[in-house]
Amino acid sequence: MGTEMGIALVFAAAFVWMATTLVILSAVDRPERKARRQERREIRADDRRRRIEYRPVAPGTRPGPRSRHPRTRRLRPH
Repeated sequence: MGTEMGIALVFAAAFVWMATTLVILSAVDRPERKARRQERREIRADDRRRRIEYRPVAPGTRPGPRSRHPRTRRLRPH
């Protein structure tokens, strides 16, 4: 067995070991991620139910363009 073949075998074994480790860790973490996702979904649903509904404004109560500033400032000469 040549040196190159030994190096290739070590790299292949390391790659298989890392891939297996990542698959196992991903499988272990999956239920926890699912529970967190479900919790966030429930929080968002609660927020939608708690939104404030505003009543429409009665006609004529909104200030018009002139009534926004009832007193205009006038310049007074000294």
